[in-house]
Formats: sequence, structure tokens, C-alpha cells
Amino acid sequence: MDCRLKENPERTFDLVLKVECSDSENEDPVVLWKFPEDFGDQEVLQSVPRFCFPFALERISQKQVGQHFTFVLTDIESKQRFGFCRLASGGKVCLCILREILRNILLLWM
Repeated sequence: MDCRLKENPERTFDLVLKVECSDSENEDPVVLWKFPEDFGDQEVLQSVPRFCFPFALERISQKQVGQHFTFVLTDIESKQRFGFCRLASGGKVCLCILREILRNILLLWM
């Protein structure tokens, strides 16, 4: 089994998304922008926005200050990607950083 920690990773993150939650609970959240723009893994682009809003929006107060949370996406081949999210005040917009390697990612939020 390969170690997930790399001494010299090629990049700090794999993908950054800005996602907005829909007003209707029947609609999926919408990606407002992504970086890099040429990120091509469509399965990830379709699933990550749902992880950005894993709760009912009615529970979020408009006065609530942003919050942070994490998730792990694991594919059928056991490849893991770590998601680090920041929900903006009011709960309608989420910034999400996705990375394959866990190491040093928390330094981005500090």
C-alpha cells in the first residue's frame, strides 16, 4: 500500500471550487468557478458540490459566521481526495479545496 504522504508534492491543491447552494432542495448546488479551469474529472466536479452542502440550509442562520468542515472522497479504487470547505456567512456560498495528499493542507486556512 502506498503512503499518502509525499515529501515534495507537485502542487498545493488539485482543485478549488466556489459553490453556491440552490434555493430549491430539489436542485444540486452550482459551481460558480473552479481553478484550474481545465480540471477535467467530471465525476469529481459533479460530486464535490453536494459535499459542500451536507445539511439543510434552514439550519443556517443568516447571521452565522462562516464555518469550516472536511470530507474525504474515496473512489472505487480506494483513491482518496480530501476536501476542505469554508462556508461563508449566511451559508449560501462555499469555498472548497480538494487535494489528494493530506499533508500541510491545514496551513492554507491559517
